[in-house]
Amino acid sequence: MMTESRRIDREVAHHLLQRRGQLTRRWLRAVRKQMHIRPVSRDAVVGLINQLPLLFDELCASVGEGAEEADTMRAGRDARRHGSERWRQGFALDELYLELDLLQRCVQACVREYFAGAQSRVSQAATHEAIERFFSDAIRGAIGQFQAHQDRRVNDAMGQRDLAVKRQRNSDERLRMAAEAAGLGIFEWDPETDGAVWENDRMYQITGQPRTEGALNIGDFIERVVHPDDAARVRSELKAALTSLLDFQTIFRIRRRSDGALRFLAASGRFMPASSGVGQILVGTLADVTQRVAADEATKEADRRKDIFLATLAHELRNPLAPILTAAHLLAKGSVPAAELRWIHDVVERHARHLAHLIDDLLDVSRITAGKIRLRKEVFNVWSAIDRAIEMNASAAAQRGHRLEVATSAQSALFVYGDLTRITQIVSNLLDNAIKYTNAGGDIRLAASASYSHVSITLQDNGMGMRPELIPSLFDLFEQASADGQPGKSGLGIGLSVARSLVSMHGGTITASSEGLGKGSIFTVSLPLCDAPVEVSAARVESDPVIPAVCKVLIVDDNEDAALSLAKILDDHDVRVATCGFEAVEIAREFGPKVVLLDLGLPDISGHEVATRLRKQQGGSDMLLVALTGYGQPEDRERTKATGFNHHLVKPVRIEEIFSILNCASKPDSL
Repeated sequence: MMTESRRIDREVAHHLLQRRGQLTRRWLRAVRKQMHIRPVSRDAVVGLINQLPLLFDELCASVGEGAEEADTMRAGRDARRHGSERWRQGFALDELYLELDLLQRCVQACVREYFAGAQSRVSQAATHEAIERFFSDAIRGAIGQFQAHQDRRVNDAMGQRDLAVKRQRNSDERLRMAAEAAGLGIFEWDPETDGAVWENDRMYQITGQPRTEGALNIGDFIERVVHPDDAARVRSELKAALTSLLDFQTIFRIRRRSDGALRFLAASGRFMPASSGVGQILVGTLADVTQRVAADEATKEADRRKDIFLATLAHELRNPLAPILTAAHLLAKGSVPAAELRWIHDVVERHARHLAHLIDDLLDVSRITAGKIRLRKEVFNVWSAIDRAIEMNASAAAQRGHRLEVATSAQSALFVYGDLTRITQIVSNLLDNAIKYTNAGGDIRLAASASYSHVSITLQDNGMGMRPELIPSLFDLFEQASADGQPGKSGLGIGLSVARSLVSMHGGTITASSEGLGKGSIFTVSLPLCDAPVEVSAARVESDPVIPAVCKVLIVDDNEDAALSLAKILDDHDVRVATCGFEAVEIAREFGPKVVLLDLGLPDISGHEVATRLRKQQGGSDMLLVALTGYGQPEDRERTKATGFNHHLVKPVRIEEIFSILNCASKPDSL
């Protein structure tokens, strides 16, 4: 009986193997009918077919061998592999159970078909029990493996979530640290609840809100902190951002609650989903941008002053050019009476000197800014600088009918250690400023006195005065005082700035004061006092220029008008003119000049190259080379000296200086 039973089992297993294809197709049709089993694509079907053989082979082996324990273990192992693969493909637990259950039903039906056609009357119950036991073990193993994979997936998801939360916390902490380092306050506002969270102390520091009173919501913040003039605008911008859910950015003023200080704040925010999943919250930052706003305003103000300066410069340059051109027109009329000719001469000279003064002021600003001003210091009586400044400005004061008073009663010697020319320039700038801003017939008073270790030079006028709030910026570059209702005054607005810089270079100070518009001004320069020199030389008395004896002069300048006009002035000498470098070298070779007045900026070769070539000519070492140029900075003088020039004259040159050089050149052994 036992032998017959095992024979039947082998035949059943053989029957199943022979109908594997048919059984597989039947199973797949059953699977397709269950619409909730996924996936149902062609690739998924191929996957099912590829997984079935192992499981099916184990089933047949189990039935054919009588379902021994080892076979059951293999079936469970194959079923677990099947469950793992189905999990990878995205199956749910009930889908896996149904899939294996359908396979069991198909196998049972195939077995029943075998017994229906078999001649043997052996009971088929044992075979069905073996198949049912096989699938029961297989389903449990597959489901166990499936659940194990799901548990691992859940654990992995939980671990990834915990890692993501940790990373988010670290990111938030880094963001807070960056915000703290940047001086940013961080806040959140929930429009639904009107609740606010201030996430760091910087919010309280910026706004001056007491920490004990907690955070302010948007409404309270605008009402209590935002400047009243900006409150309506901030509300409108916030409402627009809330409606559109676009980023919110604005700059506004506040009165800091702790001390009432006016500050400029920049708010920036973005709407993000609330943690509850309902609605949006505004997450943003708050920054104190007072210094940035002030810097922007200062830049705009500097640009405004530069624009005014350029317009003023054009005006100031045109003013002296107009009378010079008029004088030229008068000279073109022909015969001019001697008195009128003298007047024309004075007009041209006065306005030409004014142009030169404007250029000197501009150069001084450039040199001071670049740190290229060099002081030639000596010990001198400060009254020498005052006397020179008065001499330079006396004519302008007389034209406006000013009464210029100098405190002569106490003119004791007041010695300072400094640059006489620059101190003279300081006093001259102040005196020129007083003349400009004092109405015709006004009074100007100059005084100097010693106090402790300093000398004070005071200049007082009864002119237009100044508004007190303008005094701190009076010495800024391009700044000009102006009275309400009065026309603009002449000048570039750089004289006082230059004066302050020069005074500072001497270790002194300069201050200004006024009781208001129409009440005059007082300027005070304070310089360090020093001891008198052991021997004070008498003031040099300048004599009238001595007309030199006739000598050979070569004038080299590509500006033909300048060269020919200078030649006419020097017509008592034997003069030749050249307008380029090569021409100058050729003329000098034939002419043999004693003095060469040489421009440096020539069209072909530079004046330095011309000087070098002249020195190499026969008799070149005996020539007196005079650089005649518009370049007058210290490095320019050093270069001409190194090239071999004897003198360096800056245009426009005083004719007296040229006469003096020619006078020296005409003397024996002058070189």
